[in-house]
Amino acid sequence: MMFPNNKQALIDHQGSLKKIARPELAEEQQHEMLCLLKVSGSEYIHVTITLYGEYGNQEYTGIVTGLDPRLFLVKLQLGYDWKLFEFTDIIGVRLLC
Repeated sequence: MMFPNNKQALIDHQGSLKKIARPELAEEQQHEMLCLLKVSGSEYIHVTITLYGEYGNQEYTGIVTGLDPRLFLVKLQLGYDWKLFEFTDIIGVRLLC
């Protein structure tokens, strides 16, 4: 059961969320991001990946341990865990030197 004041707070919060349009990346930007991901994987350098989200972008920091150009997948090692990302969702990459 939800109390009326909690319900109103939830409605207000949902109303304050605004969708963010997906940025269009030029082919040159995509190529540069791919090169940075390859450097992270080959040199074991930490990288921060920014992922597009409808309600806000997310950032993950780790080392690239796999790239699959056919499926457009990036595997990022996050400490003792890992995540798979679709390259099409990545809107930013920066190396942490």
